[in-house]
Amino acid sequence: MKLELEKYNGCSDEQLIKLIKLNDTYAYKVLYDRMFFVLLSHALRKLVSKEDAQDLTQDLFMNLWNKRAQIIIEGKVINFLFVSLRNSIINHYVKTKKQNERQELFYYFKAHFEATTERTIHKNELEKIIQNEIDALPLKMKQIYLLSRHHELTHKEIANLMSISELTVKKQVANALKILKKKINYTLFTFF
Repeated sequence: MKLELEKYNGCSDEQLIKLIKLNDTYAYKVLYDRMFFVLLSHALRKLVSKEDAQDLTQDLFMNLWNKRAQIIIEGKVINFLFVSLRNSIINHYVKTKKQNERQELFYYFKAHFEATTERTIHKNELEKIIQNEIDALPLKMKQIYLLSRHHELTHKEIANLMSISELTVKKQVANALKILKKKINYTLFTFF
């Protein structure tokens, strides 16, 4: 096996991907050995939990193997892997903090609603309305909004994490808040 692996070490990442698409397990092992710790160290800088960083990096390679026939990589393999890992990290942030976001919006709108009407809204109904409106946001806006509100990341931290400008982050958060407040206020006054 060692002799088999040595012939793959001279291959570029792009050549290894072509071989992986042909179900070549040796090529996969060489790419894994070459990239795993580079990607893991990046994940460790972005996540608090070492276990989460390891899980997300491992999942990236499992998905690479499991979806090898469907994956289309334009450009450098390393760029594809970093973008995939970045997206996994963002999704992880969003998924782990959804409950906190619902509670924050629930308390905001509960206080607002109780101050302007005599009716009482059940917590679960309001949470469902809020979550539906958050889920209806465009994907990038939703991710930025949740990173800002759930994780309390600064605009600069979000910009670095998502490789976009701070101004874009600021505008996306402001637009998300404007959309959510408008839609949720409309929904509350229409149905309740």
